Amino acid sequence: MKVSQKQAGVAHKAKEQSLRMIKTLLENSHEGILILDARGTVHQANQAFMNMTGMKKGSLVGRHILRLMPEEFRERLLEEIREELWQSGFWQGSLSQSLGDDKQLTVDLKVSAVLPPDGKVSYYIAQLRGSSVVSSPPPPKDNRDDLTGLPSRILFEDRLQQAISLAVRHKNCVGAMFLGLDTERIKLIRNSLGQTATDELIREVAVRLDDCLRTTDSVARIAEDSFALLLTDLNGHKDAVRNSSVVARKVYESLVKPVILNGQPVEVNAAMGITLFPQDGSTPRELLMNAETALNHARHRGWNNYQFFSSEMTEAARERFELETHLRQAIEKNELVLYYQPQVDLHDGTIIGAEALIRWKHPERGLISPAQFIPVAEETGLIVPIGEWVMRTAIRQIAIWKELGVTPVRVGINLSALQFKRQNLAALVEELLNEHDIDPSLVDLEITESAIMDDVGRAIEMLKRISALGVKLSIDDFGTGYSSLSQLRQFPFQTLKIDRSFVTDLESSGDKAIVSAIIAMAHSLEQTVIVEGLETSAQLTIMKELNCNEMQGFLFSKPLPAEEFTALLREGRRLEG
Repeated sequence: MKVSQKQAGVAHKAKEQSLRMIKTLLENSHEGILILDARGTVHQANQAFMNMTGMKKGSLVGRHILRLMPEEFRERLLEEIREELWQSGFWQGSLSQSLGDDKQLTVDLKVSAVLPPDGKVSYYIAQLRGSSVVSSPPPPKDNRDDLTGLPSRILFEDRLQQAISLAVRHKNCVGAMFLGLDTERIKLIRNSLGQTATDELIREVAVRLDDCLRTTDSVARIAEDSFALLLTDLNGHKDAVRNSSVVARKVYESLVKPVILNGQPVEVNAAMGITLFPQDGSTPRELLMNAETALNHARHRGWNNYQFFSSEMTEAARERFELETHLRQAIEKNELVLYYQPQVDLHDGTIIGAEALIRWKHPERGLISPAQFIPVAEETGLIVPIGEWVMRTAIRQIAIWKELGVTPVRVGINLSALQFKRQNLAALVEELLNEHDIDPSLVDLEITESAIMDDVGRAIEMLKRISALGVKLSIDDFGTGYSSLSQLRQFPFQTLKIDRSFVTDLESSGDKAIVSAIIAMAHSLEQTVIVEGLETSAQLTIMKELNCNEMQGFLFSKPLPAEEFTALLREGRRLEG
């Protein structure tokens, strides 16, 4: 049915009268009001709105209403507003805009659709329900990481805060993920392939992490070997757990693929801690702190896994802090003691040495295993004074045997990576040898592969200085690190200790072939071989077949207090397993 010109003219005149009436009401209203067209563009803003918000008409009229929101949130918010208007005919919420001079304006609006008889939206009325101007945090100076171009920690925390604010309003969840790379692995790559290759690796990791996320999520580089991931718009706790787990698995699947550096494939290890808002914290700082706590728990379980934060982890962290405090006091109160585990000749069971092993005699908790407190000591740096105490006590014990008329045996003393890095290490060893006037060859310093591979040049120099004093040197836990035969030739080691992990399944796995190869290699370098962790007669038989030199393990003796070990030496007992 066609509309006559007369009917169209009447309709147009009625519409003009309606708009004039609305404009009159708008200007005389004491309530702040905006008139928006069907697309959301502001056509009219009354004086009350200007007065209440401090805004100028030029900054509103002709612009889309969502320009009051940060750009990264506009698309998602527009979808939400459209959905609300379609379902209920109105939307109510808050929009924010920076005013400059470290000020931020927040306006609370109720937007209603005006529907004529044909049912098509003609325009919207936005009523101001309230407004506030607050000081906004100063813009970050360095909001991008120079190497990767990713957001920095400052910018990430700012985005996390915005995501939290939206989640509060829409009753959603937010996920914060803290990813840490294997620092020791990164150091090894830097020392072997150089800084340029390491930078390339970090950039590639950044790209892979970004590819694992949705467009609404983000990733940041927040430390040298650490990244943070932000997951937004998660609908409830179950959805948050599910989506975070999916992202974590995608990350590991992505990182497990080798990165080609200088023409060779290089693998990267990582671990991840995950927190969820609002369950695990209410601020960016709290969420990231708890995510890092979860990351530390993931690391303790091994690389390439993830952990969700739990309140129990906070309790564990508190207990760890208490352990650290008590450990500091233990050093001062002489609660630390040394036990000695015999090392015996393979062929006749003669005790030819011992490894000094530290124990903590806690006044309330009894004897505490080093597995409980050594990791804490290493993380806090307490391992340095503890290591020095072990060295002083063990060397003094050799002197005590000499004074008692007991033939002393060689004592193995473990050096931590931090202790090995001390510039005064050789001077300390020389000082203790002179102080107690003992045969230097009775002191056997044990260093792990990882400690010497951190800086090979410096390690060789330090080991040569110590070896010149007449002290024996052993490479400990061999087979668990990264050293090769060509590298091993450079170091002045007299003894090679095979790690107990190769002994556990010696009777039923390919470990026998590996151990055989290690022994043959060591003998070719004229090194003595000690195998740790022997517990069965079958293992002993295999070691005799492989022509190993010395044994250590519970098959012969558990670690003994100094008095009991001294009694063994005095008796001249043989330990044949």
